[in-house]
Amino acid sequence: MLKGGKKKLNQASYTVKGFRLFDKVEYSGIEGFITGRMVTGYFVLKTLDGLTIHQSAKAKDLKLLETRKSYLIERRTAIPLTT
Repeated sequence: MLKGGKKKLNQASYTVKGFRLFDKVEYSGIEGFITGRMVTGYFVLKTLDGLTIHQSAKAKDLKLLETRKSYLIERRTAIPLTT
């Protein structure tokens, strides 16, 4: 509690260790997005499908591929049909 009886927000700041929410990153060869961040420098990583890559990945193990834009985009290659 803060002075005046105000409740303290339990949130990480906008940027943590140079990463923001929904930045596209690479972790051990897998591309994903930051969906959660902690003040200590650990991040929750997921794909757009919702598949969890890692629950607490260190900032030094991440490679920033792309900062977030207005939309999240994941490109997939399709398998061509054979007849």
